[in-house]
Amino acid sequence: MALIYMVAFVSLYVQIPGLYGNDGLLPARWQLRYTGKPLLDQLLSSPTLLWLGPHLGLDTQTAMELLCLTGAALSLAAMLVEALRDSLVFFCLWALYLSMDNLLLETGFLCILVAPLTSVRGSRAVREHDRVTFWLIRWLLFRLMFASGVVKLTSRCPTWWGLTALTYHYETQCIPTPLAWFAHQLPVWWHKLSVVGTFVIEIPVPLLFFSPLRRLRLGAFYLQVLIIVSGNYNVFNLLTLTLCLSLLDDRHVNFWLRKADKFDDENNGTIQRISRWGVLLP
Repeated sequence: MALIYMVAFVSLYVQIPGLYGNDGLLPARWQLRYTGKPLLDQLLSSPTLLWLGPHLGLDTQTAMELLCLTGAALSLAAMLVEALRDSLVFFCLWALYLSMDNLLLETGFLCILVAPLTSVRGSRAVREHDRVTFWLIRWLLFRLMFASGVVKLTSRCPTWWGLTALTYHYETQCIPTPLAWFAHQLPVWWHKLSVVGTFVIEIPVPLLFFSPLRRLRLGAFYLQVLIIVSGNYNVFNLLTLTLCLSLLDDRHVNFWLRKADKFDDENNGTIQRISRWGVLLP
């Protein structure tokens, strides 16, 4: 999440002059009407730290750039220093990015609850998340993927209903990836079959996120990753992949890292393996 915040802040910073600057396509100062109301009333009507700009003698564009630079620096520090991956730090990042992107804000708020509150307790001994927050992450992932599939049908777009959307999707998406070029060269019948697969992956498969069967959850994880690899949506892809990690368990992650369930016998220095019944195996 620290990496995603840094990418989001830097990406927004370089786009501010052309998009939201004083001479941009949609100047942010048009959205913030300084009516002279108390600061608290302004924050309640439209929650954003940009209301602090006039109190600091900054115009809206400069205030946005300052918030982005502060957020990028703080997120970079959290990436490099483990002690800064703290609940309060993630709260600051969430507040700095307030009113920018809804998905990042919602994921970031859950990150505040998941991250350890070490600056208050002074210890990193307790790192386990509570089950309620963890299930909220899966619920957010479910809403994201399920809604992505349903909206394609409810939009009544003839290309999705006619299974032809992917015949031009790869060349018209935001910043196509190298893999997208090869996908675009595939025959039309494959594109139509891929649209059917997209509906399956985005509508019924998300129900498996809550399955008690581990294999079904792992299968759902890899299917979600498959649908991401041919598209480039910057922070959106990173956020989706981060949320998908909630479908994994320590055992599968250790498999990726090639770690076995082993321990070192201090008596003879030999490595022994524990079976599922707790019996020591040579």
